[in-house]
Amino acid sequence: MNVTLLGPQRRVTAARAAVAELMPDGRIATVNAGWQERETDSAELSDVLGGRMLNLELHRRWQQLTESDEEYAEAERRLTRLLAELQEVYAIRLNHQMAALEALGRRGDVPAVQEAALIDALRAVQELDRWHLDVVAETRAEFFATVRLGERDSIETPRAEIAAAVAECSGMVFAGGHVGVLLHLLHLFDISRLIRLPLIAWSAGAMALSDRVVLFHDHAPQGDRHAEMYAEGLGVYSGVLPFPHARWRLRLDDPEHLGQLARRFAPRSCLLLPDGTRVDVRDEAPLPPGSRVLDPAGGVRTVGPEPGAPEQTKNTTTHATRAEQRVVTTGPGSSW
Repeated sequence: MNVTLLGPQRRVTAARAAVAELMPDGRIATVNAGWQERETDSAELSDVLGGRMLNLELHRRWQQLTESDEEYAEAERRLTRLLAELQEVYAIRLNHQMAALEALGRRGDVPAVQEAALIDALRAVQELDRWHLDVVAETRAEFFATVRLGERDSIETPRAEIAAAVAECSGMVFAGGHVGVLLHLLHLFDISRLIRLPLIAWSAGAMALSDRVVLFHDHAPQGDRHAEMYAEGLGVYSGVLPFPHARWRLRLDDPEHLGQLARRFAPRSCLLLPDGTRVDVRDEAPLPPGSRVLDPAGGVRTVGPEPGAPEQTKNTTTHATRAEQRVVTTGPGSSW
């Protein structure tokens, strides 16, 4: 499926240009549930979408659901507690395995021995990531089977309303916010079956639509924490892990750290999405030239043209290159 991914929409509005190009007419189905209680505070977003925004209001619908269906609400509270505990147990195990991987990386006495040990340690981390994804998926599947979504009018009614709203629209937009909340509500209201093109996503929206969601923050207020597998995403596109807010969340001055991330999440490409970036992801196609990705050899590299592709003229730039020219320096904080 073709998806247009954007960097965070803080002071630059690549979204406005992308919408004008890809969705020139008609209503635009918009998901900004990751904003949580601020979901309806969307005047600025509506303006960016040319006043054609149709807010699906997933968060408001979810609040009504939990207030009207106590049995469901209690089951969801149990799910939340269980998933939080699974994430913490996984983080404890991950810390130990990453410590071993990093310690091995600092040894260089016998390169052949070191290389074999590093490969094995990396495989152990990847296996832990897969285990966590599997157990989280199983836990969510058990929850949805237990609450019998298809038998609950409290859920089927808003699902039908959302489907009818999306059917009226000429495209979809997924904004950012809290990725965990956003992903849960996308699953709850079965948005994957309603996906339609053209589709634009940024920040948490870009993360939730991938087939994997990775949490990362090298400069977290509570101290260093390794990048963590969180859950399976909607899988609207695959082969790419988006890393929005990379300027603020990754140690971009540490090539070995970035290379380790790239190797850990291979064969998926770790795509950087700084403010203003636009990258058009196409099924079965490589990332477009100008895309910035983490390099398994260390650091960050820019994707070049495919062999045999026509050479670009001096007046032609890719979306990613134009975006880099528009990037502004801003401090950390909330953004779209």
